[in-house]
Amino acid sequence: MKKHIVMTGTVTYAIKGRDLLRHAGFRAGIERVTSGKTPGCGYAIVLEGDLSSAEKILRDAGVKILGIREN
Repeated sequence: MKKHIVMTGTVTYAIKGRDLLRHAGFRAGIERVTSGKTPGCGYAIVLEGDLSSAEKILRDAGVKILGIREN
C-alpha cells in the first residue's frame, strides 16, 4: 500500500491530524521532513489508506495542509 505524506503548517496540526486519523482507523504517524523544500515547520503526517477520505477528515477538522506527496 502506498504511503501518503501530508505536510502540515505546525507540529500541533501534525499531532492533531495523526490522532484524528488513528481514531478513524487509519495507520498514521508523524515524521520530521528535513529536505529543505518542505513548506511550514517540517513535520508531516504519514498515513496509509484512502487519501481522499483522510484529506476530508483533516480539512473538516481545520488541519492546515500545505501539500501532499506519495512515497
